[in-house]
Amino acid sequence: MLKHSVLAVFCSFALLSACEPNANESMEPVPRDPPGAVHQEGGKKEDQSGGGEPAESDSTIIIALSEINTWRQAGCDCGDEAKPAAEKVTWNAKLYAAALAHAKDMNTKSYFSHTSLSGENVYHRLVQSGYISGTSSVLAYGENIAFGNFDLKGAVQKWLGSPSHCANIMRNSYREMAIAHDGKYWVQVFGTRRDSK
Repeated sequence: MLKHSVLAVFCSFALLSACEPNANESMEPVPRDPPGAVHQEGGKKEDQSGGGEPAESDSTIIIALSEINTWRQAGCDCGDEAKPAAEKVTWNAKLYAAALAHAKDMNTKSYFSHTSLSGENVYHRLVQSGYISGTSSVLAYGENIAFGNFDLKGAVQKWLGSPSHCANIMRNSYREMAIAHDGKYWVQVFGTRRDSK
């Protein structure tokens, strides 16, 4: 019995999730270089996973936007479907607040889902963060989540390796985004408000 319980717990944590994940997809990050990437031998790799309190810093924002926008501008194969180039997204602090709140909640309460243990989903988190102020203020929103011991680039690689997550990243209707993590829990939130279109 214990053997099956341990296996079930392990499987439930080695996950990533988009709005409609495919259960048959590999959970391992797929190493992919962004289009036009330059490899340098002996270069120092920055640790994005860090310890302590996650923070929204200028360098984190620049790295996150650069990583996502490089793929969006070049187009990307999401599984068997080629996605055309999409417009750049910009950083939004209210999306970051929603993403960080969800990452912290999942980490603190040890669950992995788009829906919190209290029944709140991404829509509720966007209202709480102030991103959504009424039903007519937002045109589109989406969320990717991941669990694992990797840095920001590793999280993006994991999402790009999954057709449903990759499609979310490449969705041209999104204009803003944020990525946050707490411990091994990663959350990426996208949105488009009527005033940002």
